[in-house]
Amino acid sequence: MKLFDAHSHMHMGPRGLVIPAAVEQTPFTFDGAAIMSTHPRDYIKVDSIVSGLRDRDYRAVPCYGIHPWFLYDVLTSSDDEEVDWLGELKQRLIDHPDAIVGEIGLDGNRWVEVEQSDQSEESIWKRERVLACPMELQRKAFEEQLVLAAELQRPVSIHVVSAWGELFAAFDNVRERMKHKHEQMAVQVADSQRKRRKPKPKLLPPKIYFHAFSGKAGALPSIRSACTKGNIQLEDVYFGFPPAIKNFYAPKTPGIMKEIGIRQMLLETDLEDATSAWDDLKRGVTGISEALDMTESEVATTTYNNVHR
Repeated sequence: MKLFDAHSHMHMGPRGLVIPAAVEQTPFTFDGAAIMSTHPRDYIKVDSIVSGLRDRDYRAVPCYGIHPWFLYDVLTSSDDEEVDWLGELKQRLIDHPDAIVGEIGLDGNRWVEVEQSDQSEESIWKRERVLACPMELQRKAFEEQLVLAAELQRPVSIHVVSAWGELFAAFDNVRERMKHKHEQMAVQVADSQRKRRKPKPKLLPPKIYFHAFSGKAGALPSIRSACTKGNIQLEDVYFGFPPAIKNFYAPKTPGIMKEIGIRQMLLETDLEDATSAWDDLKRGVTGISEALDMTESEVATTTYNNVHR
């Protein structure tokens, strides 16, 4: 039975390419990984890891996008008036038809400390906390990457922390933008063609993966509704729970997993140092099997099939 890591950052790790493997006898084997970019500087490293995995006959998926933690650096790292990071991302996706968009998202809990402007004696020891990247900039970049994924019909891997309201608003905007684009295209179609019944166009990326899901069970109906409004089938909406994130061990997590169901779950590690990836893949299998009262074999088989669906 094969285990696929749906969210890996091994290109950022100290050892680069590492093939996760068990030291003990096990019925499971490593199948491959989706290698997630966080910044344009990652792209070449991602390509190298993907090539290395494929050369060894493992499945590897290149993923390109800008993570909200690194967005401000991307926007301010050049002396040019405007950095064409979106054009670079689009061209890379076009050049790699099998690539997905990720890791992208919104984070309302990533703070940095800055000196207060008030330098009075009373405030000399005080610092002000601000978001690492203003939410307005995060929203704009997130929406542009979502639109790009929808236009090119690529799956997305999404990071969301303390920003679910912003995510739903972003989905609303992207749906409207894509609806307008499809309406413009329809006007250009001949009357005879227009009369043919066609499926509703997808107004969001065709597959949506909420990696390291941190929401509550109560958020799931809103997430599903937002995706359905974009003409995305619920079977194409996935969730992951990496053991490297403390939320995996939270008391609420088994109940959330039950609400989601095994057919919408993927295994992931979210690790940079892949030397411990095998242990975390196995922990993921065990944790899901215990939460859903399934055998580990059933979890491994179903999550693997989900990747290939």
